[in-house]
Amino acid sequence: MKGFLRLAISGLPLVAADCPSSPSAVHASCKVSVTANAPCAQVMAEMKARVDGQSTGLWHDPHNNGTYSMLDGAQDTLDFQRITGNKKYTDKLRFDFKDVGNQCEISGCSASQVFSIADFSTNYCNLRMLYCSSQDGCHPVKFDFNAKETDVKPSLGAGKNPSDCLKVAEVSQDFLAPTQCPPAGFDTVQDFDLEKFIEKRWYIQQQMAVNYLPASQNRCVYAEYQLREKKSFWGYDVSVHNHAEEVAAPHKVHDSGKTLCAKVVDKARGKLEVAPCFLPTVAAGPYWVLDYSEEEGYALISGGAPKESAGDAGCRTGTGTNGAGLWIFTRQQKRDEALVQKVRSIAKSKGFDLSVLNDVDQSECSEAVALAI
Repeated sequence: MKGFLRLAISGLPLVAADCPSSPSAVHASCKVSVTANAPCAQVMAEMKARVDGQSTGLWHDPHNNGTYSMLDGAQDTLDFQRITGNKKYTDKLRFDFKDVGNQCEISGCSASQVFSIADFSTNYCNLRMLYCSSQDGCHPVKFDFNAKETDVKPSLGAGKNPSDCLKVAEVSQDFLAPTQCPPAGFDTVQDFDLEKFIEKRWYIQQQMAVNYLPASQNRCVYAEYQLREKKSFWGYDVSVHNHAEEVAAPHKVHDSGKTLCAKVVDKARGKLEVAPCFLPTVAAGPYWVLDYSEEEGYALISGGAPKESAGDAGCRTGTGTNGAGLWIFTRQQKRDEALVQKVRSIAKSKGFDLSVLNDVDQSECSEAVALAI
């Protein structure tokens, strides 16, 4: 179990979870110890169901309509991220679980990712909203179990009032920090498998209009990649093939052919740079894999960090050639609305302004033939 020290004697209480790290040395946080009258498998499944339920309408965060996303999970650990309802601030959460008889001992911690002292119970509510029951005024999705908080330890200045968790706050959170773009803690995937990622074609379901791919070409868009046997003259590692068609009939094709290449910048973190193959890599623009699941068949891609503020709507990349773009990829060409909404939720949790995303029509596309790249 990551970063966690267990007691060797069975039946002893679970020790406190390690708190997620924060870029700010001074930040609000809260730790909880909870006993749930259910097996840990059910508790973990319920937490995941609430987070997943945001994209399907089965659940929403009662505490200011924040947005949760799952960052990592193991047999007895779950890591989440929550973006506040005003899209300005990010908190990270960690839960550890231990079955004791017919009950589950939960240890959790939430940590703000910006400078903060007072938090009006935000970090406490971040945790509580994922395990509270119907008796607490919450709305479970799969399993409704009683959960007793045995210990609640907010940091100095932070709150722990349960009544704060079931309402929209009237107090502005602007005391925390100015709006940041990109949001604090913004980053890409971890332990990225490039070879698996480029193994098959990706179909784009939603994308941001940019200089080289306007909304008028949002039809039958796909991308495919292939590792080069050796680096190109300019040091490119991957051949890139993009295809798009005009929305308006007769659906003129825009195909990159063999003209695009990518350089691997940070393989483990899914950071590449793309440009026409004849240009030196110094002219290439960022291509970042922000989230990726081969099992579920999706990827979230951006043209680097979203550095432009769109006010309360969130952050955006530019719209030019380099440092621009946001894409939702799926392995299947046929649109899976639930999957698209899930990836949109992930993008929102990372601070993106979702209004920039436009649908791509993947219906009635001609059978595409793979290009030898």
